[in-house]
Amino acid sequence: MYLPSVSIIIPTYQRCAVVCDALAAIKRIRYSGVLEVIIVVDGSTDGTSEALANISAQFPIHVISQENRGASSARNRGAQAASGDVLLFMDDDMMADPDIVEQHARSYREGADAVLGDIPLDPNSPPNFLSAGVGEWAAERRQRLTENSQLSLFDLLTGQLSVRRSVFEELGGFDENFTRNGSFGDEDLDFGTRLLARFNVAFNPHAVSYQRYVVSYESHLRQWFQAGIADVAFARKHPALAESLFELHGASDTKTRLMFIPLSRIPGLAKAVGSLACWFVKHEPRNRLMMEKTKRLFFIARDLLYWRGVYLAGGIPRDRPLLVLCYHSIRDLAADPILKPYAVPFALFEQQISYLQRHGFSFIGGNELAAYLKGEAGLPRKSVLLTFDDCYEDLLLVAAPFLAEHAIPAVAFAVTGLASNTNEWDHCKGHTKLQLLDGSGLQAVSKMQIEVGAHSRTHRSLVNLSTSELSSETEGAAADIEALGLPRPRYFAYPFGEEDHNARDAVRRSGFQAGFGLYPTRFKRNLDVMAIPRVEVLSKDTGFRFWLKMNAPEAIAVFRKFHTKMSQAGLRRLA
Repeated sequence: MYLPSVSIIIPTYQRCAVVCDALAAIKRIRYSGVLEVIIVVDGSTDGTSEALANISAQFPIHVISQENRGASSARNRGAQAASGDVLLFMDDDMMADPDIVEQHARSYREGADAVLGDIPLDPNSPPNFLSAGVGEWAAERRQRLTENSQLSLFDLLTGQLSVRRSVFEELGGFDENFTRNGSFGDEDLDFGTRLLARFNVAFNPHAVSYQRYVVSYESHLRQWFQAGIADVAFARKHPALAESLFELHGASDTKTRLMFIPLSRIPGLAKAVGSLACWFVKHEPRNRLMMEKTKRLFFIARDLLYWRGVYLAGGIPRDRPLLVLCYHSIRDLAADPILKPYAVPFALFEQQISYLQRHGFSFIGGNELAAYLKGEAGLPRKSVLLTFDDCYEDLLLVAAPFLAEHAIPAVAFAVTGLASNTNEWDHCKGHTKLQLLDGSGLQAVSKMQIEVGAHSRTHRSLVNLSTSELSSETEGAAADIEALGLPRPRYFAYPFGEEDHNARDAVRRSGFQAGFGLYPTRFKRNLDVMAIPRVEVLSKDTGFRFWLKMNAPEAIAVFRKFHTKMSQAGLRRLA
C-alpha cells in the first residue's frame, strides 16, 4: 500500500496558544508512513517559538523562525525545509482529526495530485456571530462538494490543502507578493488557479481539521480591507477571473454601485464606521432586535472596508489610460553638461517612486501590459509603466534592486550590437562613456521583475533607413536577445523616440507586440500600439515639473505645440 512521506507545514503569527493546541492535535495523528511537522513562526513576539520548542512527539517537529514576511513566505520557507513526498499545508487554527493524514494518503493512492479536506468549525471557538457564520459556510461547503465533486477556484483554501512536492515545485510555490509584510488574502486563490489549470485536485470529506475561529472583530474587518487590496492584485494577475471574483462581493448590485463604492472613496469613513460597529458589537444589548441591527451595522462596515481596499488598490481594472515613463541612467552625471539631463540621481529616483506610491499610482509590468493591449484586461486607476532605455550598468546595480525590494515591475530596452558595449552614439559628442549591461547582466535583471525588450542593435534613428537596415535593427536585436537565453522580446523602444511609418512596420513585422516612442501624453487603447507614447523623466524633474508630468502630461504637449507654432511665426516675420 502506497504511504507517501508527509510534511505538515504550518505558518503562524502571534497565536501562541492556538498553534500549540493545533500541534497537540497533530500529535494524536495515526499514520503508518513517515511524518514530520514544520512550523514557521512568521515574526511572532508572543513567545511562540519558545513554547513550541518544549513540545515533543513521536515524529520530528521543526520550528523555523523568520521576520514577518507573510503567510506565503512562511509556507514557501516550510516547503523548502520539508522532506516529504506530500506537503500538507494547514493554518495555525486547524485542529487535525487523528485520521487526517491517512485520508490524504488514500486520495493520492487514487490518483490525486492535490487534496482538499473538510474544515468544520471547532466547537471550542468563541461563540459569536462571526464563528457561527464560519461554521455555516463550512457545512455548506462540505455538502456542496460532497454532492458535486467539481471544484471551483474559490473552494481552494490553504487552511487544509496538500499537494505533491513535485507539483508544488513545478508551480513555483506561493506568490509572496499577495501576503507581503504580513498582509492578508488571495495567495490561495492564486495558487489554486495555477493548480486547477494543470492538475487533478480532489476533495476528501473524510480528511477533517476543525477550525478554531478566534479572529477578533477588529481583525476580521482588517482582513476584509486587506482582501479588497488583494482582490485587485489577483484580478490584475488573472484578468479572466476578475468579474467572477468581484461578483462574490456584489459588484453589480445596485446597493454596491450606488452606496458602498461611492462611500468607500471618502477618506476615513469606512474606518470610522468599522470602529463604531466594533464598539456596538462589544456592547451589544440582549434585545434580539438591537442585536440584529448591530450585526447589520457590522456587515455594512465590512463591505465598506472591503471596497475601500479595492479603491486604494486602484479599483476594479477597467479600460483606463496608461502613463508610461522613460528613464535612462540612474546616476549622478552633474559634471557632464550634455548627459546630465538624462541621468537621474538615485536619491531623486527614490523620491519620484515614493511620490508615485504615496499618491495612488499602480505599477504594471510586461504581462499586464500585454493583456491590456490585447483587450483581455483592464487597468487599475492611475496605472504607470516604468521603462528604462539603453540598459546601463546602473540598472542592475542601483535601480533593479530598489524596484525588486518594493515589488515594482518594469521593462528595460537593450542595445545589443555595439562592439564596445558602451554608449557609442554619444562618444562623438565627447560625452561620458557609460557601460551597457552584457548578457549576464541582462539575465540578472530579468530575474528581478524587469522584462528585457529591444532598443535596436546600434542605437541609430530608424527614420529613413532602408528595409534591410530596419530589419537588422529590429529583427536583429530580437535575435540577439533570444540568443542570450532570454525570452524573445515583446517590446521595442525607438532610439531617440524617433519613428515613422516604415519603422513601425518593421517593428510589427519583427514580431514585437508594441513599439514605444517619446511623447508627453498617456496611451489609450484605441491608439497605435506600435507608437506608444512615453513621458521622459529628466534630472530637472522635481517639484511642480514632476507633478505636471505625472498628472497632466498632455499639458506639456499642448505647450510644446504652442511654443513651436509661435517660434515658426517669429521666423516667418524675420524672413
